[in-house]
Amino acid sequence: MLELALGIEESKRPFIWVIRPPTGIDVKDDFRDEWLPDGFEKRMEEEKRGFFVHGWAPQLAVLSHKSTGAFLSHCGWNSVLESLNAGVPIISWPLGGEQHFNVTILLEMGLCVQVARGNKEDSEVKKEKVAYVVEMLMGDNDKGRVIREKAKLIMKLFKGAWKDERCSSAKGLEEFLKLINKYSG
Repeated sequence: MLELALGIEESKRPFIWVIRPPTGIDVKDDFRDEWLPDGFEKRMEEEKRGFFVHGWAPQLAVLSHKSTGAFLSHCGWNSVLESLNAGVPIISWPLGGEQHFNVTILLEMGLCVQVARGNKEDSEVKKEKVAYVVEMLMGDNDKGRVIREKAKLIMKLFKGAWKDERCSSAKGLEEFLKLINKYSG
């Protein structure tokens, strides 16, 4: 968490951080100042660069806001779908489960950049890498621009798939809901 915070600060980019206790600590525990660099939260709030949410936040609403430029995610499938549906490129940090597979696909498609991986070889987050990937993805450069454009294209494809009432996704959902109603009532 310390390196992540220092990298975000070094990037000079505004951010929202839905902050929870570090791995291994119960998410219901109270926040402790020592999890972040000394004075970090106060400094970021005074500079109007950082907004901190302790606990839960409406992820879909945040991702759908027009000022959201990137999403740091472990890349669980629901988060991937929500991010791409909103046209937001991903900074990936997979830790386990299907997250590594999802990131592999996202990297191949050019829809994300990776800050670390949850395996022993590449699991350590360094502030320099955080600052680099944030700036690369959000800055004025060709690689970041291409990733942002691909994320917007995927968003348009998602939205287009639901526009056509005859599309298989819409029909499948409709049939599923009919089936639920039939057997629940």
